[in-house]
Amino acid sequence: MKTKFAPAERVSMADVLLSKTKLDFLPFINEIFCSLSYIFCIFNEERQIVFVNDVLMKSLGVDSVEKILGKRFGEAFGCVHAKEEEGGCGTTEHCRFCGAINAINQSKRTMTKTTEECRVRRMVNGKEIAMELEVTSTPFVYEDEYFTIFSVIDITDKKRRGLIERIFFHDILNTAGSLSNIFELMDVVEEGEKAELLNIASSLSQQILDEITTQRLLLQAENSSLIINNQKINSLEFLNVVVKDLRFHEVANEKEIILDESSDSIVFISDPVILRKIINNMVKNALEASNSGETITLKAERLGDKLRFSVHNNLFMPTDIELQVFMRTFSTKGMQRGLGTYSMKILGEQYLDGKVNFTTDVKHGTTFYIDLGHMALN
Repeated sequence: MKTKFAPAERVSMADVLLSKTKLDFLPFINEIFCSLSYIFCIFNEERQIVFVNDVLMKSLGVDSVEKILGKRFGEAFGCVHAKEEEGGCGTTEHCRFCGAINAINQSKRTMTKTTEECRVRRMVNGKEIAMELEVTSTPFVYEDEYFTIFSVIDITDKKRRGLIERIFFHDILNTAGSLSNIFELMDVVEEGEKAELLNIASSLSQQILDEITTQRLLLQAENSSLIINNQKINSLEFLNVVVKDLRFHEVANEKEIILDESSDSIVFISDPVILRKIINNMVKNALEASNSGETITLKAERLGDKLRFSVHNNLFMPTDIELQVFMRTFSTKGMQRGLGTYSMKILGEQYLDGKVNFTTDVKHGTTFYIDLGHMALN
């Protein structure tokens, strides 16, 4: 069986049950591991589950161990990539950057306990849920059979708090400091320069409001409490506002944001606040990825019965970044970042009924886009 990363081969369910029976004879194994307050399971050498505790079953909402036995970690947890390849969990390109499979592989190579952080995008009842986990893999041999003890601790809230602290105690404070400096300059500059400073001050104020609003929207989205407020929107007017608001953003320094002249003017229905957050994040990401003197291009175009908004920059995205783009907390910009692309995906697909994705290659650069199904009214 083909694989793009870890071995794809599996043993039969009969062999899985034999391994489970073997482990059941270990003294007090059920009493010990079912007393733990965190997720715990045991894999065979093929990374298939042969033992689980009740915490794992409860967290997955299953009432029978038979529904989990023989599956791999990503398959049991509903990882969005688990079914992309015939070999299942561990065999896709995305798996190369999975903390779970890397911990399992490393512990097997070294025969020592290995701990990694794992970002996973789960599909639960048709809704995507992002989680950050701390996983620990410990190998052992029992009656000449290789096993892996695998434990999981949910650190999603810890990571979320870190992100909020970064955003509010660093990013927003820096922006507020810049705004304060602008107003101090108002008393010493020539009258003709005040209009430009006011424009910059207005943009900085909007940046602060946008950051706070984005965090509120994302929190509501993750808590399933976000209310959609659909309105009529003109595609060109909408993008012109985005260009105007972001041209004085700190990441736009020495870069140009333009609207593609071939863009279509279409009146459509969507939530303008949520859509604006999505496009803003696309533009900010493009600006941060671009060099001084480069141009970021926004476009609106009709594609059959859909409307596409796209943001293009000239730089190519390497494969190791491309495969992790929509992971919550993944970022190329350092620690405690990474909500931008994740929020695009969650807000655009789960609340605007759109499709968020991107293309990237050396020749054409990178283009993020959202396709909306709410078509023109005019």
